[in-house]
Amino acid sequence: MNASPRKTRHWAVTAAATAAMGLTLAACSSSSSSGSAAAAGSSSAAASSGGGAPITVGNISSLTNAGGTFNGFEAGVSAYFQYANAHGGVDGHKVNFVSFDDGGNPSQNTSDARTLVEQDNAVAIVGEASLSDAASQKYLQSAGVPVVGGWATSSAWHKPATNMFVSLEGPNLPYCGLWSNQLAKTVGVKKIVFIAQNFPAAVQDAQCRQAAAKYVGLQVVPQVITVSATQVDYTGPIQQAMATGANAIYFSAGGAGVISGIQAGQELGFKGFYIPTQPSGLLSALSGMSSALSGRVITSSFGLLPSSSNPELTVFHSAMSQYNAKYDNSITAVSGWAAGVEFAAAVKGGGATRSGITSWLSKQTNFTFDGLQGPMNWVIGSHPNPCTVPLVYKNGAWTQGSGANFGAFDCGPDISPTTGKVLVPAPPGA
Repeated sequence: MNASPRKTRHWAVTAAATAAMGLTLAACSSSSSSGSAAAAGSSSAAASSGGGAPITVGNISSLTNAGGTFNGFEAGVSAYFQYANAHGGVDGHKVNFVSFDDGGNPSQNTSDARTLVEQDNAVAIVGEASLSDAASQKYLQSAGVPVVGGWATSSAWHKPATNMFVSLEGPNLPYCGLWSNQLAKTVGVKKIVFIAQNFPAAVQDAQCRQAAAKYVGLQVVPQVITVSATQVDYTGPIQQAMATGANAIYFSAGGAGVISGIQAGQELGFKGFYIPTQPSGLLSALSGMSSALSGRVITSSFGLLPSSSNPELTVFHSAMSQYNAKYDNSITAVSGWAAGVEFAAAVKGGGATRSGITSWLSKQTNFTFDGLQGPMNWVIGSHPNPCTVPLVYKNGAWTQGSGANFGAFDCGPDISPTTGKVLVPAPPGA
């Protein structure tokens, strides 16, 4: 990997012009009765009449060398703070957003974390989405810096860590969510084989998905087929997968790897289902392939589809159209925006300090991100969000699949990959 990929986004804290964006903050305020932002979501928190001192917020993401998996996520976080600054700040505090690209390099992740804490005096790391987040976990813990929102890829963030309040996790042993496997069963998958890129997070992901597939009653090919993270031609792995007789291939890989696998499968005449770990960055590539893929690519998202009906999504689209229109229809950008919603709620609830943010978030039992994601409980300790949106690729777009039983989300338990037993029950009402 590149030793020092440095895509740095650093905003000067100035009095941002409050240009009209089609909606007033009062109209954007969302309501929640389940302990999320309530009156402290992104819109209402930014609308505060307070005039606090400027604050610095940090972000570390793996943007290069990760196949574009996290680019939309970082774009959503960035747009959130640009929008907040243009509308009075976060609870009256203008935000200086400093974002680093660690390229998936552990040493770079550690260096970036130290810079954010020791030089920039960041009050929190918001929306981190890095393949190397484990490298800085102990340091951020010792420095008392809360990690707010974001996608954790390392199990190093679990208890006894007390500073971690991510919105997405996966896969983080010993917790394995059901993700796409329940939907796979619904659409007719009987036997499933797994292909994983040969780095630890991807292999661990495949092992989790195997356990989930068994839990929902699918037949699982026991051996995970591994490929190089830089492999371009997936002909051999797909031939191996097809030889198992499975009617579904599950990819634990970045977007580029998934596309290479699907292209090889189409060329080889595979007629079954393709299941990517997540949908990030796939739409444009899939739309250029045969229409025969329609209904045969299924996945899950942690956040709502951008096309969903939700007051906070209206604000999201307004912001993205101005600050990063490229990701206006990105599902992961919605999740990045949700990290900003969480941070704003914590600042309004606990104050714009590291200890205040940590204290407030550690008391939240049912945080709903203003409906953008499934509920999280940070009191009982960190574990993956068990609520996802089941998605099916049809006519060039993602549509919600059948089986959702928790509003817009399909919520299942988190299970052990070794025993198959439930470790964390599904949320009440699921």
